[in-house]
Amino acid sequence: MKQGKRNWGNIINIVFFGVLIVLYSLVMLRLFYRQTIEYQGIYFSDMKAYILETRGLDSGFEFPYRLFFWLSRIWMIFVTPEAAVAFSTMLLNSLCVILVKYYFDTLLSDYAEREGIRWTLLWQMAVTAAVFSLFFMSMIYSERGEKFWSYDYIYRCNGIYTANPFWNATFLAVRPFTVVSFFLSARVLSEYEERFSWKDGILLGVSLFLATFTKPSFTFILGPVLAVTVFWRLFTRKFAYWKNTAALCCCLLPTVLLLVYQFRGVFMGSNSRGEETGIGFGIGKTWHHFTGNIPLCVMMALLFPFSVLVLNWKELRRNGAFRLAWQIMAVGFLSFLALYEKGFRFGHMNFSWGYMHGLFFVFLISILQIFKNAMKRESFMYKLFLAPELVTYFYHLICGIVFFWYIYQGNNAGLF
Repeated sequence: MKQGKRNWGNIINIVFFGVLIVLYSLVMLRLFYRQTIEYQGIYFSDMKAYILETRGLDSGFEFPYRLFFWLSRIWMIFVTPEAAVAFSTMLLNSLCVILVKYYFDTLLSDYAEREGIRWTLLWQMAVTAAVFSLFFMSMIYSERGEKFWSYDYIYRCNGIYTANPFWNATFLAVRPFTVVSFFLSARVLSEYEERFSWKDGILLGVSLFLATFTKPSFTFILGPVLAVTVFWRLFTRKFAYWKNTAALCCCLLPTVLLLVYQFRGVFMGSNSRGEETGIGFGIGKTWHHFTGNIPLCVMMALLFPFSVLVLNWKELRRNGAFRLAWQIMAVGFLSFLALYEKGFRFGHMNFSWGYMHGLFFVFLISILQIFKNAMKRESFMYKLFLAPELVTYFYHLICGIVFFWYIYQGNNAGLF
């Protein structure tokens, strides 16, 4: 009888998720298509350049990452280039939702079993709702013209940034590969020294390669985290596990070579406009173009994850995925703070994409941590610590829904 109820609960949850993912995909497809055609002269985005690249035409930009454009060309057999790019964006963005749902269900059901808690339909549906909430999270902000904490910052997204930049198709398209790479990295780092799994190593190498070939911004911040972690362990443990370390490096070598090839153009010669290329160093040089108060902007982007971090700081030591998310966040923040591209790309602030990947993963891991905290068999006083986490979570979520509606109506995100 209990098994039958569990099966019915799983079916209901799958149907619930299926209905939501179909509705979500249709809404996002409509938004992306309007961006591709700049419906009614608004809906500004990066789509125009992507459409030109998909058609094989010169967009005026260097794109050494082609997977998204190759995928879009498949749909051009059946639809217009605009519809093809919109469909590819929707498809990969929705695939990310499905993958996050899979990992949330897997990790939290295992956690519930360890804690001796029944994995009921109520928990499953709450997780489903939380998964979709992740894809509407944004920075917090006040209304136009109103000061925030006595600071008159530039409106909404400018200078603050968001975990969900709805106007950049390649960022949304790369996320399914980044999610797989993130969770595989956490698992591989936790066990490769004692027991290296070639299956996990190869899967990590493939997913990270696909991420790099779609948009290299995530690899640019995950790569240093993996390199520092692996080689720090290698040296401090006196090469005790050098064979497993070498095996892991072999799995990641194709991605390293691809990344070197992609950044080769940044350091060699000139860009399409004949300007000097390269990466410059300057603390806040690009960020200060959009804000005069970087610490406040960071807090407005990360209030919820910071509250979870402060109340669960011990997880940094005992939870590999939690630690990895914040390491990615730290590298993304530092690269955006200190680095910039020379030439006309300076104003595009391309290192902000790594920062936004960091935002996405600390939001993801913070939502996971909230569920773990709620499941723990602890005292009522312990449960009170959930209050600030939930308040800041809903603060970001409400701002995010309003921000999405603002973008969905064709308004400017504050970045163009």
